[in-house]
Amino acid sequence: MMITGTIAVTAADEMAFVENEHIRVGVNLKWGGAVTHVSEPGGPNLINSYDLGRQIQQSYYSGPANYQREGKEKAKHWGNFPWNPIQTGDAFDNGSEVLEHRVQGDTLYVKTIPNLWPMNNDAGECVMETAITIASDGPKLLYRARLTNRRSDKAQYTANPQEIPAIYANGPWHRLMTYTGDKPFTGEPLREIRNGHKEPWPWVKFLATERWAALVNDEGTGIGVCVPEVREFHGGFAGRQRGSGDEKSTNTGYMSPMTTEILDHNIVYEYSCTMILGSLEEIREEARSLAAKDGLPSWEFETSRNSWFYANGKDGGWPLPEGGGLSPVPTKKGRPVRLISPYTFWRAESAASVQIELSSKSAGKMQLFWRDTPPAAASTKPSQWRAWRDTGLQKARSVSADIPQGSRKKVTIKLAGAAGYQGGLTGLAIDLPDGVTVHAVRLLAQ
Repeated sequence: MMITGTIAVTAADEMAFVENEHIRVGVNLKWGGAVTHVSEPGGPNLINSYDLGRQIQQSYYSGPANYQREGKEKAKHWGNFPWNPIQTGDAFDNGSEVLEHRVQGDTLYVKTIPNLWPMNNDAGECVMETAITIASDGPKLLYRARLTNRRSDKAQYTANPQEIPAIYANGPWHRLMTYTGDKPFTGEPLREIRNGHKEPWPWVKFLATERWAALVNDEGTGIGVCVPEVREFHGGFAGRQRGSGDEKSTNTGYMSPMTTEILDHNIVYEYSCTMILGSLEEIREEARSLAAKDGLPSWEFETSRNSWFYANGKDGGWPLPEGGGLSPVPTKKGRPVRLISPYTFWRAESAASVQIELSSKSAGKMQLFWRDTPPAAASTKPSQWRAWRDTGLQKARSVSADIPQGSRKKVTIKLAGAAGYQGGLTGLAIDLPDGVTVHAVRLLAQ
């Protein structure tokens, strides 16, 4: 991600821009280099900056659950918040420090020491890097982010939801649109997602099975974000008046692709996404184009967890050991470790089996689970989302398989014909005994 080139503006300047005939993108250098401006040339800015918790920015979460640092003040409103470095700054209006910024051609690069959101001027023990590359063929940008942790607290905390990234738009772009059905890219109708159960808070959660969401105005144009994999999204509208408000207004639309990650004390974590200005048809077509070449979900664990995480388990930390693989040990004895995949999507008829490559100290048994597609109501009622999430991996949608003793064995498990294996599916989980290392999980057509 490192960008070489000349510094485009001095440290005393507030803004740095990268632009062409299609799009103009600006970052605020007094606010951690977060994106505070996205527009078509001569057009209105879409990005909201009411406070330092908005913008387009990196934001991460990890333990402890109620972070507190001796000698540092914590905002009462965020009293139970965990460790939460964000790019822009903190709840006390202290901007995060920009270490460097460069522009080379169509790419703007920023390196930041972020503040912890709920704390008063408490710099996170980490570095964020952001690279924004604008496209030459239309009003879109590639957003790349990297977090490098340098925490003195070396505990491995449980996985937490991560905003990758957080995106806040001005009030006119209040309609949150996406597709959540089980037949992606077949032309089925889109959905408007509303947090109408309790506006203006909290946000709703939904699974974007076409890998995109957009905040648009009443005419149906705005900003969309397309991600490389199917993601859970959080989003909605906050404020008292939909459809109005500038970048300093409390009125704001919000959307964020999410992932659940273990953020080790020394991890280097990266992600990317594409943002596009345009109509819903143009945003949806961009997502279709980006997804066109992808096959069935498959995960290799040579150097990364690939967004898998554990229930009742922890591993040896980052980086993964030589030879790779996930080797969690139970945190509560007498219960299996559960490996949980990130959200994804495939149709049952496209994958007849799954192959698990593993090493085991002894023969044993494992249980493989699959998750179905959330019901439509789950996208508007948080209680139904939680019910689906927490009960989605059930014995009724699972099969058992033998674990052979030895190194790098490939176990193929037939899924076609199993009870409950049908329709659109959105994730896997594996219950394992102690002493097993998983090297890869691959869905197979046959």
